[in-house]
Amino acid sequence: MVAIYKSDVVIVGAGLAGLTAAREIAKANKSVVVLSKLHPLRSHSGAAQGGINAALSDDDDVELHIFDTIKGSDYLADQDAVELMCQNAPKSVRWIERMGAVFSRREDGRIAQRPFGGQSRPRACFAKDRTGLTLLQTIYEQCVREKVLIFDE
Repeated sequence: MVAIYKSDVVIVGAGLAGLTAAREIAKANKSVVVLSKLHPLRSHSGAAQGGINAALSDDDDVELHIFDTIKGSDYLADQDAVELMCQNAPKSVRWIERMGAVFSRREDGRIAQRPFGGQSRPRACFAKDRTGLTLLQTIYEQCVREKVLIFDE
């Protein structure tokens, strides 16, 4: 017997981007299905160790983050996309932290940041050496909470 499923949205891929999109669609009361060749927690997003660059500290700003990112791309990156990404980075880090992602901390309790990826300031927010897995587990848990239908393997 063949099962037929109906959905408002079908997402192919259960990495961080796919699961995040699925969670947001489900939160908007739309039906969503995720198709993946791997179980979501085995996604390649889990291999990312470095961190998420965001201008969070007092001695940093978004404009410098934008410049560092464009320069690091040898000026090949889509500059409008870089600007949007850098402007939203602090909000994105706080968003996933509120969902339960546990970032490494400084002694004063703020999110720890380290130098990474050609940036002129330490701005990589990280979770020890397992940032990708921490974020993936957090988003996956949220998808389970929102009852996102995931077909894997």
